[in-house]
Amino acid sequence: MMILSCIEKLVDAWFAVLPRPRPDAAQAANARLIAHRGAHDYSLNIIENSDAAFERAASLGCWGIEFDVHACADDVLVVNHDPTLNRLWQQNITISTSNFEEIRAAAPSVPTLKEVVARYGKKMHLFIELKAPFTAEEALAEALQPLIPCVDYHLLSLDETLFPRLGLFPGASLLLVPVHNNVAKFCNLSLKNHYGGVLAHYFLLRNQQIQALRAENQMVGVGFVDSKYSLYRELNRGLQYFFSNNVAAVSAVLRDLKK
Repeated sequence: MMILSCIEKLVDAWFAVLPRPRPDAAQAANARLIAHRGAHDYSLNIIENSDAAFERAASLGCWGIEFDVHACADDVLVVNHDPTLNRLWQQNITISTSNFEEIRAAAPSVPTLKEVVARYGKKMHLFIELKAPFTAEEALAEALQPLIPCVDYHLLSLDETLFPRLGLFPGASLLLVPVHNNVAKFCNLSLKNHYGGVLAHYFLLRNQQIQALRAENQMVGVGFVDSKYSLYRELNRGLQYFFSNNVAAVSAVLRDLKK
């Protein structure tokens, strides 16, 4: 995985400096920018998957936000990427074996899914990544009850075994997220099972796969579009949904293109 991560960084660095034809204003107007884990910026002390990151995403004009959900031991759903609070909050606490009161006391800035829905639902599209193993479907349905699937939110997973266990959500609201070696498999699964589409790193998705998904009216999203020329590349491929860890810069590029 470390070698693959290094390769990704090298490819991203190359694509960031490789000039591309400038997309037109119509292409830019069609773009949907999504803040991956919110518009976090550690230089500004804005932590990923926090209310501050989501608020910044809204202020930067993002169409959507992506964030991660875990279930506490009492089935309260909290927004945090890792299964523990170690990395971000310096607390030796595992979410799945702790009640929400313990989580809130140890890390008050960790939001619940209900809090995010109440504050940002219907204002930005919510891309909710379910972290496996996930069994709190009823709590998830309750938290998302104010929203309309596909219109207001989609559910994401990197685990192909998770979606078949969900019976309370339409297939079109489910998006698969492949990694390095299973892009073709996940594209085929999405088409076969009539899911909502596929989200993948921008240099992993082939044009043929994009066309096959689009032919079935499925969503195709790409990350991690963090530079001007990587954005140009994907706009020129006709893509619309862009997940970014560098929202401020990408948003500025889109504004410039729209002039």
